[in-house]
Parts: sequence; structure tokens; C-alpha cells
Amino acid sequence: MATVRFARLIFQQKLNHYNDDREAVERRKERLLEVIDYHTRVNSLLESSEWNKYVNRGDWGFGDVDHEGSLIWGNIGKGKEEENTVRDEQIEGFRHEDREDNDIAFFLIDVESSVVAYEYRRNVGSKAPVRIIEGVFNTYHGAEEELTTSVIVNKHEVDREVSELDRITELRFVGLKPTNPDSTNHSKDMDEFLRQGGIDKMNIEAEGDDGIELENTPLLNSSLGLAEEGYGRADIIGKNKDGEVRRVRTDGSPITSEMDGEISDDNKRRRLYDEIMDTLEEIGNYAD
Repeated sequence: MATVRFARLIFQQKLNHYNDDREAVERRKERLLEVIDYHTRVNSLLESSEWNKYVNRGDWGFGDVDHEGSLIWGNIGKGKEEENTVRDEQIEGFRHEDREDNDIAFFLIDVESSVVAYEYRRNVGSKAPVRIIEGVFNTYHGAEEELTTSVIVNKHEVDREVSELDRITELRFVGLKPTNPDSTNHSKDMDEFLRQGGIDKMNIEAEGDDGIELENTPLLNSSLGLAEEGYGRADIIGKNKDGEVRRVRTDGSPITSEMDGEISDDNKRRRLYDEIMDTLEEIGNYAD
């Protein structure tokens, strides 16, 4: 079985005077394909950036990349001298030699919904596929358009943990951003507040020894919704009914799905797209 995780892709144009007549989906797809390519020297782009920590973990590269409509898919992997997975220039992809290893992760991006689904492989890393896509995109395109990624979390798990708090004493929302493309009923109040204020990113810190009314405060509650949907992070501290201090963090509960590992890449592509649609439906319906 393969574990699948999901992340938001959030794009922000940096130059107000920069004109591009293409639709956003077409523009973003083309820019992604400029860097998600077999010939991209990933480590060279990352080594002088804030994502340089990945360079020491192996020789990263993309392979088996293809696209259709709003979809981009392929593999991301890393090579080390002792491993038997190699990049093959003739097929512009990855070739296994004597043994199989887990240093390759298949991914699929739906540019229209701005969501990426990817296989979680222990030797690749739980966030490495999306962080590397973010890093190469920003190193290459950052002067004109910036990409941030945010893991989509399991809202049921987060809300269950929050409901077990008898009193909330501290709240921190970090990097709240307007939705891309759409908000849900749970996130719309803060989403509209950010848009009306022309705010690209917002941090909130709150303390209340007598208890913070999260559920009954629309802006705070919808801030949690934004964080749960991948548009920022939430850190909630409180006490349960026994007086014990508990901490709930949205980035500690990623939404996951299980998928059979022994299937073809074509089947993986179709399955990952279905998983993205199911995840978006769950996010949308959960707040109704």
C-alpha cells in the first residue's frame, strides 16, 4: 500500500505591472512545466536558496513527466551512490536496476484546483516533494510569481482535538492567505476579510486566561478553517476537563489516503486525480 498526502499550491504574482494575457491556469501550468522537467538541475537551483537543506539529502530530479489538460504528473526522486535507482536520459525518467527502492515518489498536480497529491515515501520525505516543487519554482520564477505550498490537514482530527479542550488559552494563526480558488462556509469570513483588506498574508496571536471563544467568534473560527484547508497554520493551546495542558497543531494532522502500490503509472494518475476530487469534496462538504 502507498500513502497519499495532499498539499495546496498558492500562487501570488509579484509584479503589478507585469501583463500576461493567458488565463491563470494556463500560465501557472506552463511555469510549472518549465521547472518540473527531467533536464532541470534541481540541486543547482536549490543550493543558494532557503530550500538548500534538501541538497545534502541526495541528487534530486524529476522524471517521467507528462501533462494533459490542467494535470501535470511524474516522479520526483533522489539518487545516492549506494542506490540502484538511476536517472535515464534516453527515457527522461527513472530506471530500476538490480533491486527496487523507495526513493521515488509519484505526484500529480491539478493546476485548476491548485492541489497536488503525492505518494509519501519514507526515504523521500513527508513534505519533500512539495517543498522541492516550491523551491525550484520560486528560484526560477520568484521575481514574477511566487509559489507557497501548504499541506492539507485532516479537519475531522483537528476539530476532534479542539473539541476536547475545555478552555482555549492561546491561539496562533500563521501565514493566513486568501483562498485559491474558493473558500468554504468554514473559511469564508476570514477569506472575505483578507480580500477586502487587500491582505496577502496575516498572522494572529491571541491570549485569554479566562478562555477564548473560538467557535463563537466568526473571524477566529474561519481562520481555523483557512488553516485546515491549507491556507496557513494554526496552533491552539488550552486545557482539557482534567486541567491538563494540550496543544493542537494543524500541521500535525495531514489528511492521507491509502492506495495500492502495485499499479501502473496511468492507473496512479487516474487514482490520484480521483483522490484530489474526493478530498476537495470532503473539505467543501465538511463545513456545510
